[in-house]
Amino acid sequence: MSLTDGVTLISADDHLQEPPHLWTERLQKNLRDRAPHVIRLPDGSDAWAVEGATPRPFGILVTAGKKRDEKKDSGVTWADVPKGAWDVDARIKDMDLDHIQATFLYPNVGLDFFMGQVRLAPDLLAPVCRAYNDYLSEWCSTHKKRLFGIGLVPCENIDEAVAELKHLAKLPSIKGALLPTVPLHKDWNDPMYEPIWTVAEDLGIILSIHAGKPRGLPHRNDIYKMPGGAMIYMQLGRLSIIETFGYLFWSGVFERHPKLKFVSVEGDIGWLPYFAERGDNVIKKHGGWAGHKLQYAPSHWFGKSFFATFEEDVVGLKNLDLIGIDTVMWASDYPHSATTWPESRESIEETFVGLPKTDVKKIVHDNVAKLYGLN
Repeated sequence: MSLTDGVTLISADDHLQEPPHLWTERLQKNLRDRAPHVIRLPDGSDAWAVEGATPRPFGILVTAGKKRDEKKDSGVTWADVPKGAWDVDARIKDMDLDHIQATFLYPNVGLDFFMGQVRLAPDLLAPVCRAYNDYLSEWCSTHKKRLFGIGLVPCENIDEAVAELKHLAKLPSIKGALLPTVPLHKDWNDPMYEPIWTVAEDLGIILSIHAGKPRGLPHRNDIYKMPGGAMIYMQLGRLSIIETFGYLFWSGVFERHPKLKFVSVEGDIGWLPYFAERGDNVIKKHGGWAGHKLQYAPSHWFGKSFFATFEEDVVGLKNLDLIGIDTVMWASDYPHSATTWPESRESIEETFVGLPKTDVKKIVHDNVAKLYGLN
């Protein structure tokens, strides 16, 4: 019997490809000549460019539907971008093709602008986030029961971050806010971020952190030049999410703000059993001399205040008893190179094998619907 027959799929993590004109048309006039824009590189690639940064080619960000040996990270132009990545009606058709009822959308190249691979000037970051958030809300609002957005928060300035959180709370079809994997100034355990946690908790905004570049790993363009560099980057990228939540869990933010909810995005779930056990052992072995004051270990918050998305993670699914089934949420990751589209049901049938259908339904539908309050 099929695990997915009669089960409605919700993807907890997909991406919206920003159109080339988004920021050049929407930023205030005095910033438009510095806005992110698309250029053609000497190798024939189309890339996003912004002042003071290495251009970011479309590359593997837009390879949905390609076979392994068809994917490439150079020579990709706007004409190669799947229409469903940026056109709302085409996206709905692609979702129907993959039997996905609803999706939660994160930015595409905006991840690079936002998470440090491409660092925007301080006076440009907040306007870029605001323009994207307004566009995202408009885009998702065309299909209010199927498209939901996760907005961007400019965290390099706390006042701007708080203002944008309040703005996001008022936007239709926006269901959460994305924070950088690594903030620019001080890391996430610093008290300077307390206003962000307070406002997000008060407004009921769910915060997400998307896997990116681990602390200390060279920039993508530099590591790609090293032997095995691209594979190293793909292998170690997930470590960024483990690092970030290490800072968050041990900062005490979960205990100070018990109603605040965080989502680990595109970071997989196989690391969670070890992370939970390690956390318990850290308290037992080191809690005394380290001056540990928290009431709970990190695993206490799994499925309560902490949630995690994944695409294909057999190790994690085989250890759900150590993670807690309420913690995990499936995602298709369209249109990235890791996407299961257009064979998501086939992927679920293969990777979820051995699980009861009731558990499958929770992971591919119920958990994300409950977290974000979907009807």
